[in-house]
Amino acid sequence: MNITRLSALLEKDFKESIRNPSIIFMPLMIILISIFYSIIPTTNTVQSAPTVMQFIIINMAFVFVATSPLITMISEENEKGTLKGLVESPASNIEILLSKVIITFIITIITTIISLMIVNSNLNFDFQTYLGLAVMLCFYLVLGLVFGLLSNTVGTATTLMMVPFILFGMTPIFNTLEGVIKLGFFDKVLEILPFGLILELEINNASLNLLYLVIWFILIMVSLFITYKYKFRKR
Repeated sequence: MNITRLSALLEKDFKESIRNPSIIFMPLMIILISIFYSIIPTTNTVQSAPTVMQFIIINMAFVFVATSPLITMISEENEKGTLKGLVESPASNIEILLSKVIITFIITIITTIISLMIVNSNLNFDFQTYLGLAVMLCFYLVLGLVFGLLSNTVGTATTLMMVPFILFGMTPIFNTLEGVIKLGFFDKVLEILPFGLILELEINNASLNLLYLVIWFILIMVSLFITYKYKFRKR
């Protein structure tokens, strides 16, 4: 890996990111949602309610901000043919993808911090929970890479974005809707999704969930390896 080439790629991706409305929109949306949560009155007296709200905000920031920019950046370069040009340049494929991951990681962390500050949220999690959050963020970043590599056009990217948005981003919101949760369906879904695993890890000290989060990460890494080999073999 060449640091000079990586720095040049980082500069290019950063400039393209701040000029792209579709990339800027996601962090702004999460911040606006946090503002909405901060101004609505809460009547929930359950002790774990603040923790649930914290994780909903963190999860939404991770899902919407960590996946969307990666999918958008890669799909646009696919559609314009610039990704092919980058692949044929001296920069390695790993450097090309790593640059986009670093930019997205920074945007995600900044968005998450701002969102938690807006809702006056003080993080006081167990150490294993912080480890779980790190694994979960890595999972979503790799998920963004996978869907980005699968997207040859922006239209395809828009469709693929709906998968993580609905499955991982919107489902946890039902955790606050007791009438829906009583149906049992969303309870079962939440138990196996990263959000449910990290929530139980913190609230009920379910240490085994950290292993399950690692399994999620391993599965998505295998998917990335397969997608990466398929995508760049064709090139």
